[in-house]
Amino acid sequence: MTGPEHFKTAQRLLAEAPEQHDQEKERTYVAYAQAHATLAQAAATAQAGGPIFNEDGEFVIGGMTEPQEASWKTVLDPEGTTAE
Repeated sequence: MTGPEHFKTAQRLLAEAPEQHDQEKERTYVAYAQAHATLAQAAATAQAGGPIFNEDGEFVIGGMTEPQEASWKTVLDPEGTTAE
């Protein structure tokens, strides 16, 4: 699962938690959402600051590749409302 996929899953689980109509199930959904949110944050941190290779196989110090950045933008701003 990619960072953006973890982020989407966390959002979905948080939205579905109140629909469970059972406190224990709701807490479970929230706990799973927190775990996915933490994994999304770890992925974003690793991609943004760690050494990576770009799509041409060249070593890059920090920063995201264009596909990685596009994946995050799609999740964080699905309607494309943020100005660049």
